[in-house]
Amino acid sequence: MKDKDRKIVRSFRVRFAQVDGAHVIYYPRYLEMIADTFPEAALNRVPYDLSIRFLGSNRLGDNIRMIFEPNETGWSVSGSMKRESFSIVLTEKSADRPMEPYQSELASFETEQFSIRDWMCGPGGKLHLSRYYELISHAVEQWFEASLGMSFQELHVAENLGIPTVQLETKCTAFPRSGDPVSVALRPISVGESAAQLMTWLTGSGGVLLETRQVIVFADLSDRKIQSVSIPEMLKRNMRSQLAAVPSH
Repeated sequence: MKDKDRKIVRSFRVRFAQVDGAHVIYYPRYLEMIADTFPEAALNRVPYDLSIRFLGSNRLGDNIRMIFEPNETGWSVSGSMKRESFSIVLTEKSADRPMEPYQSELASFETEQFSIRDWMCGPGGKLHLSRYYELISHAVEQWFEASLGMSFQELHVAENLGIPTVQLETKCTAFPRSGDPVSVALRPISVGESAAQLMTWLTGSGGVLLETRQVIVFADLSDRKIQSVSIPEMLKRNMRSQLAAVPSH
């Protein structure tokens, strides 16, 4: 049997360090979980596209059965318990593929420039993929407070709402190294009744390094099943005003 046809099945038990305040896995931890469980899943050889779907929540103590499958263009990992809870698909790309130019006028919010730190990087000195998603999460939190008018403390504590990520589509062109100056820009590209799609760009001196389309869903934190709820009207109005402010191309 060829290596590309070989499935690898392993299990992973969710530990306290992987979960958030609601005892649900914080989504960047999935990438660390994959890297720890499957050394075969190379995450540092760019360029590639990464597609992630979260189909159900995984919580503290869950024992997840995961299947790694190599293929002609990359690999996939699916995780399940009673049913599939997530899937991750990596597709290798040509090194000379064209990249969309970063257009600053499309961003409705941008962080201040900051430097990549050693603790954000893997053994090769490049930004770890899970830390990249943490940078996105931090930028979204800043966007809520500085641009939408509601802090995460108010959202999570006063409103008892969360915004779990249910889908990520990332173009990985290059990873910055420790010491490199970067910034994160974002804007909403669609806003529904309970979900919103965001585009984020991690940019450095070489232009766009990583680009992600992210889907967040507003959910009631008091409900263990994490049922979606309507976006608060003030947030919905402010998000949609940023949609209207984006020039068409």
